[in-house]
Amino acid sequence: MTKTIVSGITPSGNELHIGNYFGAVKPQIELQNEGHQTYYFIADLHALTTVKDKQTLESNIKNVVLDYLSLGLDPEKTIFFRQSDVPAHSQLSVVLTNFVTYGHMKRMHAFKDKLEKGAGEESINMGLFNYPILMAADILLYKPNGVPVGEDQRQHVEITRDIAENFNHAVNQDVFPLPEAYINKDVGRIIGTDGQRKMSKSLGNIISIFADENIIKDQIMGSYTDPNRKKATDPGTVEGNPVFLYHDLINQNTAEVQDLKNRYKEGAVGDVEVKQKLIAAHQAYFSTARAKRLELEQNIDQVNQILATGAAKATEVAKETIKEVYQAVGLRK
Repeated sequence: MTKTIVSGITPSGNELHIGNYFGAVKPQIELQNEGHQTYYFIADLHALTTVKDKQTLESNIKNVVLDYLSLGLDPEKTIFFRQSDVPAHSQLSVVLTNFVTYGHMKRMHAFKDKLEKGAGEESINMGLFNYPILMAADILLYKPNGVPVGEDQRQHVEITRDIAENFNHAVNQDVFPLPEAYINKDVGRIIGTDGQRKMSKSLGNIISIFADENIIKDQIMGSYTDPNRKKATDPGTVEGNPVFLYHDLINQNTAEVQDLKNRYKEGAVGDVEVKQKLIAAHQAYFSTARAKRLELEQNIDQVNQILATGAAKATEVAKETIKEVYQAVGLRK
């Protein structure tokens, strides 16, 4: 069954790493390739909640677009665009603010997290406070069946469903279907190279995708392994060992991975060899994407045309939803 899928990509400026790829990008690409109607957009309006410098925002947006196109997003199969290029996102957000309460918004994670980190209510901008409403508009515009999100974003899909239900009830029409959260439980939270916390650029525990190869080598060679293993001849632990988790994700030579695991448990292979094989596997896995990104960097006009074409297609659909919404609330006959 063909489904409609919507997903926003926030241009945060964080360097793309394998945790991002396997946790979010790869599942999105797979949905596209399965023949579903997919709408993937750069959530540049959302980025304004934290990024106020023009050049920084422009750079962040460019990098996200290049990353996704390089990693397999196909503009022939999906509608790919910038959120701000489709005015209906903002238009619907304004309408939906009237169908959610202040009390409900105060319970949202983004707002509560700011307070818990010591921010006073008076310092929190309204963009952040209203973030879930704009996100609901982003989703509901395209009337999707599902929204691929991480577990930490589940609440946003739930409030989107609440807003849709409130709106439908208020206008006595089923204008919006209730989307489901599509959460990839197979991958989950990919542990960082420190072996303790989720992979994150801010924690310095990542393995990059598009960084200089020497940087990636250093990241892999510095990865946490088995702290109880003092020398290569000591039997080692494979389960929960980050380097072997990465091998399972990246290394497409399954026979080699199994051999490394067997020898590691027996004390017949050292950490250096295991990591060197991971470096080679990383180079093989992402070589096409890295070459594609270099090519796209030299053809920015082509990239901009892809976004313009996607925005035009998205606008056609979004305009119909806005027309229906305006009629339902009495702004149009």
